[in-house]
Amino acid sequence: MEDQSILQMRNISKHFPGVQALKNVSLSLNKGEVLALVGENGAGKSTLIKILSGVYKTDSGEIVFEGKGTEIQHPLDAIGLGISTIYQETSLVQELSVGENIFLGRQPMKHGRIDWKRMNQSSQGILSDLGIKIKASQSVGDLSVAQQQFVEIAKALSFNTKIIVMDEPTASITDEETEKLFEIIRKIQQKNTSVIYISHRLKEIFQIANTVMVLRDGEVVSCNSIEDLNELDVIRYMIGRDIGNIFSDKSYECEEHILFEARKLCRRKKFNNISFELRKGEILGFSGLVGAGRTEIMRAIFGLDRLDSGEIYINGKKATISNSADAIRNGITFVSEDRRLESIIQGFSITKNISILLLKALRTKLGFIDRRKEKTLAEKAIKDLSIRASSTNELAMNLSGGNQQKTAVAKCLSFSPTIMILDEPTKGIDVGAKKEIHSLIKELAHSGVGILLVSSELPEIIGMCHRAVVVRDGEITKILEGEKITEENLLRSAVKTSIGLASKKDQT
Repeated sequence: MEDQSILQMRNISKHFPGVQALKNVSLSLNKGEVLALVGENGAGKSTLIKILSGVYKTDSGEIVFEGKGTEIQHPLDAIGLGISTIYQETSLVQELSVGENIFLGRQPMKHGRIDWKRMNQSSQGILSDLGIKIKASQSVGDLSVAQQQFVEIAKALSFNTKIIVMDEPTASITDEETEKLFEIIRKIQQKNTSVIYISHRLKEIFQIANTVMVLRDGEVVSCNSIEDLNELDVIRYMIGRDIGNIFSDKSYECEEHILFEARKLCRRKKFNNISFELRKGEILGFSGLVGAGRTEIMRAIFGLDRLDSGEIYINGKKATISNSADAIRNGITFVSEDRRLESIIQGFSITKNISILLLKALRTKLGFIDRRKEKTLAEKAIKDLSIRASSTNELAMNLSGGNQQKTAVAKCLSFSPTIMILDEPTKGIDVGAKKEIHSLIKELAHSGVGILLVSSELPEIIGMCHRAVVVRDGEITKILEGEKITEENLLRSAVKTSIGLASKKDQT
């Protein structure tokens, strides 16, 4: 009988300054298997995958690929073996076509020139074989996030890939696009290609995985067939305890005082006639499908994008917000959906990230930064927000996703804002870190801060918010309150009834 094993990683260990990232981790993967790799942020998932893909070198342990011991010293070594990794942020060149991206750097040639016809035909063949309805001639910049991920998969398969690693592939795509992704993964399995699937969305894991491997604090704590597990089992393995209700008790108490008011905000081709109020101590959710315009509304409120018309009032007084500095002066802060590019500076330490908005306040009489005060500020934030780091000097880029998010929140809290905009605050972070972020949001609301919470996760909107604003095609379709914030009501308001979510009564 043919050996079905394609990969074994044996006793892999990796140490960074102040952190033992991996401790004797072993992984086994069969041909055509989907192995879900799960664990809290900082558990070691990314480190293990970067060792497999040649980004990091292991301190000890061995890798056996197709029955032979091998060393993966560089990403090109991994690609040469047939191992491709697709990260959350795609590596495609936006200005080039789909076909050019798939064969980038190895375009077929004819008479010393690129054979465009052959390249596009080959690309189209791979796309069609996977059931991906994208033209090879299309510009990648015109594709949705999900479509770009599909192109990444096609690109990987063009290398005759034997293992595809997918890191949080559904973090920014719709449920419908997720189903399409799963169809593609099943087709990949039929070709005997293996998949290592990293996700914090446990529901997905139970839809697509054959095996679930759980890491905690750099060690393997469980590796079981999907049939032998349920979601609670996986959560207990991940965090080492029973987490209980992730949202805790929900309180509907907030003050009547109107902290913030938007009146008929408009931005051409993005959103229209956006009006709502935010009360002191309220968590006001913004729900809707990806691309509905929620993020665009928040960016305009914070002054990152210009409004074409409309008015903003803060504590009853009209406010002019032309840029982010105006927003900060008015007590508004913003944690972006893309924390790596917009909320924190990767090459800065935790200390410098947290203090960046307070440099004027931290200056001494001689104009220097008071480093002692700056460090004290960072130490307090690390303690209050339970940021896991070796020291206040650790670079943000070396933190896990959940701890990067906490650092972004800490930075925004440094000047004591009265209004916080949180765009997908728990995107791409694990269940334990989610609960900590949720608790922090509730504490801020209870202290009187008004929260504008954008989330694509319906349980988060339902479990956290006093009221929920539903946005579709750049317009508000419904504002729900209290017990009316249900999954059915949110979905009915977010999609067009022709999709079939409306009842017969609604259609008559």
